[in-house]
Amino acid sequence: MKKIKRQPYFLTISKVFKVLGIRFSYLIPTFYARLYLSLMQCSFGKRLKICGNVYFRPNGPNTIQLGNNVTLIARFLSNTVGITNPIVLECIDSGRIIIGDNSGLTSTVISSRNSVKIGSNVKIGGNVRIFDHDFHSLDYKYRRNVDEDSMHIKSESIIIEDDVFIGTNSLIMKGVHIGARSIIAAGSVVTLKVVPPDSLVAGNPAKIIKTYLFK
Repeated sequence: MKKIKRQPYFLTISKVFKVLGIRFSYLIPTFYARLYLSLMQCSFGKRLKICGNVYFRPNGPNTIQLGNNVTLIARFLSNTVGITNPIVLECIDSGRIIIGDNSGLTSTVISSRNSVKIGSNVKIGGNVRIFDHDFHSLDYKYRRNVDEDSMHIKSESIIIEDDVFIGTNSLIMKGVHIGARSIIAAGSVVTLKVVPPDSLVAGNPAKIIKTYLFK
């Protein structure tokens, strides 16, 4: 009968401290996030969890709305995907950001001038960027003047339906509608206006590789 090889005690102890460290790392950021969102009159649901550097930039009451059990992570020790930045949820002008129940983001930057709506059970990988607008006018003549540049920025709403998975370092551009249960491969630049449900999308520019993945 073979003897069961036990882990060294120091390794067991280090794992315990690691787990405790991760759990405690949520306490203070979550407290400050709840307090700030409450003061800014932005709604959030039960079991909101924040870890690392997370910045909210609402532009009025309820311009940022978070559902139940939303997790926002921007701490390297809690996620080894290769985090390069904090999470930023930014609303400009009439922008709105809505995130549904049980969704999680890692070091994601969302900037909205129109509307970014993310469904439930959505997983968004490290360093993803979601922009529902161009940051500058596409006409070079307007870009020569700061005021005219800002007045001619194009914006279209983004919708990401339930159970979507967006891989690390992807970029979701204005006007994109991603159907339920779809997968966006890591490093994709998505400009497709419509991604059907149950699709696999990859590339730069992203293309639909396969549909009906789960049927």
